[in-house]
Amino acid sequence: MKEVIARCPARISLGNGGDTDYYIKEIGWGCIINVTLSTLSTECKIIDNGERAIIYRDSHTNTVEKNILQNLRLDGSKQDLIKATISYLHPYFNKTIEIHTNIPRESGFGGSSALNVALVLALLKEKEELTNPEELARIAYHIERKILQIEGGYQDQWTAAYGRGINLMIFKNKKVEVIPVKMTPEGVRKLEENSLLVYFSPRTKSGKEIHRDQEKKVQENAEEIKGIMIEKRENTQKIKEALETNQFEIFAQCLNKDWELKQKLSGKIAIRDEIYNIAIENGALGGRLCGAGSGGAYYFYCKDGAKEQVLKALQPFIQKEILFKIQRADEYGNWYRT
Repeated sequence: MKEVIARCPARISLGNGGDTDYYIKEIGWGCIINVTLSTLSTECKIIDNGERAIIYRDSHTNTVEKNILQNLRLDGSKQDLIKATISYLHPYFNKTIEIHTNIPRESGFGGSSALNVALVLALLKEKEELTNPEELARIAYHIERKILQIEGGYQDQWTAAYGRGINLMIFKNKKVEVIPVKMTPEGVRKLEENSLLVYFSPRTKSGKEIHRDQEKKVQENAEEIKGIMIEKRENTQKIKEALETNQFEIFAQCLNKDWELKQKLSGKIAIRDEIYNIAIENGALGGRLCGAGSGGAYYFYCKDGAKEQVLKALQPFIQKEILFKIQRADEYGNWYRT
């Protein structure tokens, strides 16, 4: 049988104007702007050896785990996402899935959805039922949000399924519109050169805790949260405009504003003030914590030539720098067709 491989990218959220149902309900429609990276991804390979097993290779921690899937019953383990996906799409599947990732766990890069979308794509390809990115995202969303009841929004599944670099996503009436951000090649190169991505620790609170706290705040302070989210939505659109016109100082200011507003949405979004403050003091123009909060990674946009100075100043507080290379549209096409 032909070898089956599928890969999907991690993402960095640059601005969030609402991608969860509880925010969209309040403000009518929401939006996100994010970027997929060619330097962070998850790959799923199907091996026909007559053994239903999962081999998980984590390049971030340099570890390898193997689990035999005796059954597909959900038991609260970290294998539940894989079990639910196999059960939903291919219940009589009896082969080995080798998963290889370099996305740090609990980092805020959408790693679980990158895994799920890659697995859905691999299983569909194995059945010769290859679909389009929209349907791929909807299947993955159904598995995570409906079957497993994992709290969260829409961006991760659609980002992993569509890829292709920087996108604005608009969410309205449970529909997702994916709009590529049109930057010049010079602008993309400058964004890459001045962007710094650093991982400092796994999240101390689960995404479930943070999302439940945010939803509770919407119920308790609807008008206040609505105002914040409308401001975040407008700011996200300004980020798109700044990137498309190569106005990177304005882009950095919008990053800061998005992060300031995000912290008002939940008391569980714990931060490392010293990381942010030291970065700004040493040449970063703007930045934000990746993901839901409470740990993970920071993204910073730095002044021309200042990135190394910022990185050096942050060394005592971080585990590692993560290379920031934006995925190109043609590159993702090759990933999707592999």
